[in-house]
Amino acid sequence: MSRGETVNERTFFKIALVTSILGIIYMTIFGGHITPKKLQIIEIKQGMLDQEVSIEGVVTDFKEIPNKHTYFLEIMDNTGKINVVIFANVASDLEKNNLKIQSLIKRRVRVLGTITEYNGCLELILKDSKSLKIVA
Repeated sequence: MSRGETVNERTFFKIALVTSILGIIYMTIFGGHITPKKLQIIEIKQGMLDQEVSIEGVVTDFKEIPNKHTYFLEIMDNTGKINVVIFANVASDLEKNNLKIQSLIKRRVRVLGTITEYNGCLELILKDSKSLKIVA
């Protein structure tokens, strides 16, 4: 190996190291400030599976699977409706914070969730108990 190749390798290594460190610093500082896309329900499409989005609408229906402690909220905005799934661990956290899921009917909420598909229908999986806010 010639001296020129060694210098180039060292330079490349230093650039890669500095870039990696700057990337980690950027993610640490700004990672919590990146907000998911706020969408209207009609904008949620099949090609968006596994994306995290925020919607706002009125809870028009509520269903519970009692033995699994899983809830389904139907949320409607002026463009459409979608189901939001609340699994047992998140439901339990909501109830610990004195929020009864049944009391959300006819309330305006903001939801942060991940787009999924079940039986051919798009739905959102509620991220955590802090991802559901009552707006009105």
